Amino acid sequence: MPHKKRPYKISLISTHGTGKTTLCYEVAAELKKRGVKVKVFSEIAAAAFEQGIPINESTTLPAQMYIMMQHITEELRGTLRGYQVVICDRSVFDNLAYLERRCGTQQFLRDFLQAYAETFPYDVIYKLPMVGELMDDGIRDAKSVEFQQDIYDRLNALLDELKVEHRTLPPPTSELRKEWADLIVGETLTALGRPAPAPAHAPAPVTEKAAV
Repeated sequence: MPHKKRPYKISLISTHGTGKTTLCYEVAAELKKRGVKVKVFSEIAAAAFEQGIPINESTTLPAQMYIMMQHITEELRGTLRGYQVVICDRSVFDNLAYLERRCGTQQFLRDFLQAYAETFPYDVIYKLPMVGELMDDGIRDAKSVEFQQDIYDRLNALLDELKVEHRTLPPPTSELRKEWADLIVGETLTALGRPAPAPAHAPAPVTEKAAV
């Protein structure tokens, strides 16, 4: 029996308060308008927080492991359900940045996540830059710019150390950042072999990959 084609998997990564969740749903809405069967998997930390599981500065290794495994479960469910496109609010690597800030370097998790991402790869990882004011999502500490910056720096270091290819979105030219959604929608439709809308006049994302 032939294997079912896996979905085109997108991940939006960055530190908290950069607009990832909003962008996920904007991209999904535009793709659905064009008849694409798409699923967004929201950040697991939000659901964990509502269940009383500690996150942020008071998190624990078991708590972050729970969040990580739930995230992986949702990604795999998207593959099994036959969606054409799966959009992930974060990747497995974001969670590791929060985990290691609190619990220190966990080499066994680094090895596991590298192997997971090689076996069930992301087609594109888009990284949102830190621009504008920290957005309050009701989950992360919206007052600590230091916390936000530290996670961003740790995530960048992880991506470099683990040699994770990703694309940094260009600085937005408008407050609504619509060009980010337009860019991702256009690239996704092209990857699916569908007609893409005319590209906006905005810089292309920069592909980043650590030197081997």
